[in-house]
Amino acid sequence: MINVFVMIGLCSVATMLPRMAPYFMPFLAKLPKNIRKSMVLLPVAALGALIFPLALTDFGVEWYAGLVGVVSAFFVSYFKGSMILSILVSLASTAIMLVI
Repeated sequence: MINVFVMIGLCSVATMLPRMAPYFMPFLAKLPKNIRKSMVLLPVAALGALIFPLALTDFGVEWYAGLVGVVSAFFVSYFKGSMILSILVSLASTAIMLVI
């Protein structure tokens, strides 16, 4: 049980460091725009790498339901939908695919 808390703590530190680095290192604010943007998107990319395989393997033979949920969340967020809307659309589309 302790190992779980250590892993959660280390993961949270790893995602916080790129976000907090510009506050403690002012020279990072002068980096090129695309490098600064990649530092902001790094925690999101890491989270996506953790979630995507689970979305495909969690439903067993109905793996396509997880894929539809991920794709629908991607399109909602790509067109500047809110995070709550993205989650709700993903949940609804996955549930519909599981019922069908």
